[in-house]
Amino acid sequence: MTAQTPPGTPLWRQAFDAAEKRVTPHAESLVRTPQFATGVGLLRRAQNLAKDTARGVSARAWHLVNLPAGTDLARLRAQIGALDREVRRLTVQLETERRRPPTADATPEETDADGAQPAVSARPRPARRGAQRPPRA
Repeated sequence: MTAQTPPGTPLWRQAFDAAEKRVTPHAESLVRTPQFATGVGLLRRAQNLAKDTARGVSARAWHLVNLPAGTDLARLRAQIGALDREVRRLTVQLETERRRPPTADATPEETDADGAQPAVSARPRPARRGAQRPPRA
């Protein structure tokens, strides 16, 4: 912040700078007190309690109408992420095993299995239809 406002500065900016010059030292001394830190901590706890209560109420409401709540979806996302990481780890391990030269004591079945090619693009199957009812007459 400059000591003087440059000429041509808008009036609102001059008013803001003057107010800031007076308020800033008092605000900084207030923020550095132990009471302020305690108040902020209590306020944060109250916010978390309110948020958790609202989340619990909304989850119960969604479950009453037999729909998944946000917590259910978050848990499913975490499980899918863990499965994805495990599949990636197993894929890397399988590729490492395939690249390793066969040992002298390997059986013919093991060497044949090492030469197997992975599916290039596994396409999902279309959904199966249930039994269709004949049209009504």
